[in-house]
Amino acid sequence: MRLVLFVSVSLLVASLGLRLLQSSLRTGARPELWLGLGFTCAGASAWLIPLAASEGMPEATARALAFAAQSGLSLAIALLVRFTWIVFRPASRVARWLAPALIAANLASFAGLVASGTPVPTGRLGLAVILSRTAVMLWLFVESARYARGMRRRVRLGLAEPMVANRFTLWAIWTGALACIPLFVLALRVLGLLAAPVAGQPLAAEWRAVFAMLGAGLAVAFGACWLAFYPTARYRRWIETRAATI
Repeated sequence: MRLVLFVSVSLLVASLGLRLLQSSLRTGARPELWLGLGFTCAGASAWLIPLAASEGMPEATARALAFAAQSGLSLAIALLVRFTWIVFRPASRVARWLAPALIAANLASFAGLVASGTPVPTGRLGLAVILSRTAVMLWLFVESARYARGMRRRVRLGLAEPMVANRFTLWAIWTGALACIPLFVLALRVLGLLAAPVAGQPLAAEWRAVFAMLGAGLAVAFGACWLAFYPTARYRRWIETRAATI
């Protein structure tokens, strides 16, 4: 059931990435290109994590799958850094240094995993992997939330479209959800409530519960992200009706 949930969400994320790539090729929009590539890599990689942790999986196969998942996720994070930089802070001197630093930290932590031969982030190396990825999502969350707040004020003044303002709110929701997921796992590890999984070994009961919660978080993040790009007619009407009553 856990694997089915992760596969379903991952396929939907990858499909969204491919749609964005198709749109970027048609319009030439660079932000959609970087985001589409990031979603495609993430969707193609995330489902490999619970697959590698499946009971009865040969250790060598589990390690290979886990390394493939970590590779794809590291690339996806680097692409999200590029997207955040060019969309929110294209002329910022701080971002000019911050973005390459985040990419370097992300790739360096992945290189550490490869060098250690341990595809499952543990110890100080695991902390570096989690923090380098979380920092990227937190940056994207802060920028999205800041723009959402400003756009809501413009809507009240009649200076912005409700759907445009809501798009930034949805962005804040999905980026915040993805930022909270690794922090949640890290907190459990620090408190000693969650032992590191061993590739090819049966998954502990607490990890089953964690994966269920992570799957729910991923579903919320994906739902918000999909509505941000492809809102349904009913959802549009709801947002416009709400804005009219403000």
